[in-house]
Amino acid sequence: MLPVETLAHVGSLESLIREAKEGLSFDRTISRRFVHRASVTEVFLTDAVVAGADRFLVGAQLPRNHALYRPETTGQCDFMLLVETVRQAGIFLSHRYHDVPLGHHFIFKALSLRISDPAALRVGCGPLPVVLDVKVVTPAGGRNPRRFDARFDMVIEVGGRECARASAGVVVIDGTRYGRLRQRGRAAETAPVEPVTSAYGTAAGADDDRYVLRPVPAAEERTRPAGAREWRLHVDPAHPGYFEHPSDHVPGMLLLEAFRQAARETTGGAALTSLDADFAVFGELAEAVAVEAAPTEDGRVRLSATQGGRVLATAVARCA
Repeated sequence: MLPVETLAHVGSLESLIREAKEGLSFDRTISRRFVHRASVTEVFLTDAVVAGADRFLVGAQLPRNHALYRPETTGQCDFMLLVETVRQAGIFLSHRYHDVPLGHHFIFKALSLRISDPAALRVGCGPLPVVLDVKVVTPAGGRNPRRFDARFDMVIEVGGRECARASAGVVVIDGTRYGRLRQRGRAAETAPVEPVTSAYGTAAGADDDRYVLRPVPAAEERTRPAGAREWRLHVDPAHPGYFEHPSDHVPGMLLLEAFRQAARETTGGAALTSLDADFAVFGELAEAVAVEAAPTEDGRVRLSATQGGRVLATAVARCA
């Protein structure tokens, strides 16, 4: 049993954290620069406070509807809207509280989100105020001034009610190191594909401008295990959502959206309840990306994105 003094301290700490959560502001968004967004309408974070050693509380307001993130058929907010909020929180905390300079490049190594209470995320008659309780884990032994490594573990709450947990692993490097890294990646390019000339929203004749999967060309069809499926990723640098600002590689959020869509296609359209993804290498814009999905016996879906024999990312998803 903990000493009485320790129990009193724990109670006092939780009381302070509860007060800090109640004091978070949702009146305006933070500067778009701190979450690497070109448009203020794409910023969802509103406030943040320090809650302890490497612990922070972040406020966010999730819109009822959005050009890219729309409510699920179940009535809850878009799964990928939560993922984007997690991504923004990791970037913001790095700049605001860990002295990462603006202009540095964020490389996400892993990102996961698991929803535990979908009802708490149900879209109502107004925007959804969300609190992210974030623990930042950094390597022991001091900080490398030219590189920042961190993992952001988050508990997501709505109205004091835990509804999801997330984690994001990131490496941040300066422009010089990033340039060298990208140069090595481009040296591994394979045969290019035809340039994208279509306007956004015309991939594979889909009516929904968010749909990013194309059928596999007939000449590239191959035998796959029972239940497994494959698509080609539609990469359109003119898309106002997935390419909200210019990028020299396939955005990680585009790959995650492809995984979400592939998992739903494989499970008959069910909404995601969890996604655990790992990123390996950058995807080049001028090369075909194959997206594969295969159901498992325990009800999950294993996913991968490959390009020219290189694995860009892998994931495991579970749908409701």
